[in-house]
This record gives sequence, C-alpha cells and structure tokens, in this order.
Amino acid sequence: MDKQTLIEQIRSTKGKFFTIKFQKLNGETRIANGKNFYKRLLSGGDSTHTDSPSVPFVDRNKGSFISATGEKVVGFRCGSVSWHK
Repeated sequence: MDKQTLIEQIRSTKGKFFTIKFQKLNGETRIANGKNFYKRLLSGGDSTHTDSPSVPFVDRNKGSFISATGEKVVGFRCGSVSWHK
C-alpha cells in the first residue's frame, strides 16, 4: 500500500474508528485503533507530516497522534472496508 492509498483508506472511514496493523521502525508489529483526527487533541499550528512518507492519525487508546508508513501497513479495517497484505 502506498502513502496515497493509505490516505484514501483513512479518509473513506469518514470519521469512524478503524483498526490498522503495521510494522514499527524497530520491526515490531503494532495494532492500533485509530481515527482520522480528534479536534480536542489539536493544539494548533501546522502539520509536520506534509513531506513525510508516513500518514498521521489519532490512536484512540493512547489519545495522541501516531503515524504509519503505507509500505509497512499489513492490515486495515473499518466496517465493511477491509484490506490485508
């Protein structure tokens, strides 16, 4: 999955929660319950991820932003939308 496809998958959730499974930089597999954004977590300013190959989203369990690189994603699910490597 490339970066643009991952962005489209996240946008297709239309604000609903999704589950994403990806490999972290250290090789560990992580499963996160995410959401495109929470306005209550935004503190203002500009995103620092515009030129980055990773896609930011909110981790529901941590209550903070995390990011995943499209090439490292091995699974994505939101309702009937599902993608697995």
